[in-house]
This record gives sequence, C-alpha cells and structure tokens, in this order.
Amino acid sequence: MKFIKKYFIVRQCYMMLFGLFVLTPLIAQDAKFTVVLDAGHGGHDPGAMGAFSREKDINLAIELYLGSLIEQNFKDVKVVYTRKTDKYLTLQERADIVNDHHADLFICVHTNSSTSPAAFGTETFTLGLAKSKANLDVAMRENSVILLEEDYRSKYKGFDPKSVDSYIMFEFMQDKYIDKSVEFSSAVQKQFVSYGGRADHGVRQAGFWVLHRSACPSVLVEVGFISNPAEERFLMSEQGQKQMATAIYNAFVDYKRGHDKKSGRQGPVVSKIEPPAQNVEPQPTRTTPKVTEAPKGDDQETVRKPRVTEAAIQKPTESSKSSNVMKPTNIASEQVNEGGVVFKVQLFASRVELGKDAPDFKGVPGIELFTENRYFKYTLGAETDYAKIEKVRRSILSKFPDAFIIAFQGDRKLTAKEVSRLTK
Repeated sequence: MKFIKKYFIVRQCYMMLFGLFVLTPLIAQDAKFTVVLDAGHGGHDPGAMGAFSREKDINLAIELYLGSLIEQNFKDVKVVYTRKTDKYLTLQERADIVNDHHADLFICVHTNSSTSPAAFGTETFTLGLAKSKANLDVAMRENSVILLEEDYRSKYKGFDPKSVDSYIMFEFMQDKYIDKSVEFSSAVQKQFVSYGGRADHGVRQAGFWVLHRSACPSVLVEVGFISNPAEERFLMSEQGQKQMATAIYNAFVDYKRGHDKKSGRQGPVVSKIEPPAQNVEPQPTRTTPKVTEAPKGDDQETVRKPRVTEAAIQKPTESSKSSNVMKPTNIASEQVNEGGVVFKVQLFASRVELGKDAPDFKGVPGIELFTENRYFKYTLGAETDYAKIEKVRRSILSKFPDAFIIAFQGDRKLTAKEVSRLTK
C-alpha cells in the first residue's frame, strides 16, 4: 500500500514538472501579443488647437487607422484602444487600461504645437528626464491634462505638471523597459522619414506621467505640428492621417518581428507597406534615428516644406517687388540647353518673405529665391553637373547643416525619384 501511494506521489510530481517545462512554453506560444493604442486627449479636452482643427480629432483618426492595419494583418495580436470615440480619459485611466490588459507595447498618438508657426517635424518620446527646455515644454503640455481633474494633487501623489521640480523624479527612475521603448521609437522615426517623407527630430526623453505609470515598453509619438499651417493641412487630410498611421504600422511590423525572434515565437510573416515611389522630397534629416536632446520646436525660426506632392512654381508676389526683398529666380532662364537639368542647393524655406539683408542668410552671398506651395524657398548655386553642386552643398554645411540638393527641368521641379535616376 505504501509502495502504491509513493508511486502516485512520484507520478504526480513528474506530471507537474511536465506541465511546468513543456506545457507552459506551448501556452505562451498561443498567447497573443497585446498592443494598446492611445489617442491623446478627447471629450472636453481638445488638446492643441490649430487654425481649423483640434488635436484630439487628428490623434483619434490616426489611432483608428493604425489599429485597423494591425488587426487586418496580425491574427496573433490583440489590439486594445483606450478610446474609439470622442471621450475624455484621465492619464491614470489610460495607464490602467495598459496594465489591466498586460500590454506588450503601448503607443500614445499625439500632435505637437508651438508658439512659432515655423516649427515642424516629427519626434517620438520615451520616459526619462527632459534634458532640454523644448522636451520639458512638450511633457508639461501633455501632462497638464491632469489639471482638468478634481483633487489631482492627491490622485497623482503631489505631481504638479506646471512645476519643473516635479520632473526631477524622472532622473532617478530606472525604467526596465527603456531599451525596448527606444528600439520601437527609433523604428517609428525611421519610418516617418522613409515612408512618410517627414522631417525627423529623433527619439527624445521626457517625463510623461502616462508612460511612467504603464508597465510595458511605451512611447509617445508626436506626428507633426498643428501650429504649422502646412502640417495642419496635411494631418487633417485623409491621406496625411493614413500616411502617418502606416508609418507607425511599419515600425510595429519590424518591432513585432524582432520580439517574436527573441521570445522564440513563430508569428505570421507580415511585410511592411511599401511607400509610394513618387512625391517624396529629399529630407535633410538623419537616416538612422538616435536618442537626441538637441532643442527643436520653438527654437526653429525657419521651416522646410516636409513633403511636396507636386511641384508648383508660382509667380512672384507683390511684396517681392519691393527693393528690400529678394527677387524670385527665373528657373527657365538658367537652362544651358532645351530640356537641360539644373541642380540647386536648398538651404531652408520660410512662410514669410525675407529681406535681402536678413540674418537668416548668415552672410552667404548669391542666395536665390523661388516660391512653392505658399512657401518661400531659398537656394544657392545652379549647376548642370551634380558633382559640382554637391561641392557647393558641402561648402556651406557648417552654416546650413540641413541643406540638400533639388533639381529643375525648365520650370518644373523634379521629384526625388527623378533626381535619384539622374545621379546614378
């Protein structure tokens, strides 16, 4: 009898060990990857306001389209939305949704704003101490939503979104998810450039409460500036919203593939969505995103049109006839032969027309002007030899580090694809 009892005890132990070492990994294989998508603001909190748009609407449109792409292509991914309608959620409620669903990734979608209408471009934040005023300003603005809540000081343990001192706490926090957060953020910024054709301000760190309270890799994406007229129009268009959502989706494809490989999962083979071959203007941005603390946003005084869908060289405005402003260049007159191509170096662009002695030119002589899509764009040089114009670009990089090469054929500005073919 004792022998039989001992046999059953040993047998039960073996079964438990079998379940622990064999069945547990199999169950983990079947467990779905959970991503929580958060459209910032909502309800009585509109977020940043543009000339004709509200941040909360842009965020929601991008979040919903992003979620639909993931749901359509990843059967092993559970998509959770913090909101699918125009409703208000506190920051803590958003973080609670992340934690209650044991999320593997948290993506907050936001739209940036600045006191300067010239500020433009995209950036992605992870949790950390803001080391520049621009980063701190963004965190303060996004965290200020807690001021809409009653008794926010006790709810958020004395955290004051308006006080610089409250953000010192993030300096001493060890975020165990930081590596994965930066990995995904870098993928997002890379896709904003390669797929979206947008300006890249890199991966940044700042003290966002919603990221701090979420127990998983978490990022906050700023898809552009609602305070910039061109970016506002782009982000309010269906094409623009789908373009930004698709860029984030492509980053998710890369991140999920890496996650499956590291965890030994055999997820479905999903390909990224290829960018349109046309209409992407060369960007003076990094090709490999990295964590950066270089101040942007309000510190920018000039703006380059991030993406051009069709060249539209316009006639000189009345203001350009003044003796104190530069005269727009007649592109056609510079062709050395019919059908010839002229390369130029674009230095920057501005929403306002600059005087001939403007400090923006940094003392560089020979700068010319053309107008396109309501922007005044300033160029240097005019060469039919690409190697020569590249020398011009390199010669002024110390003063204009974001300078890049464009090309014209007659009055028509060539697309990036056409320029690429010419320079091969």
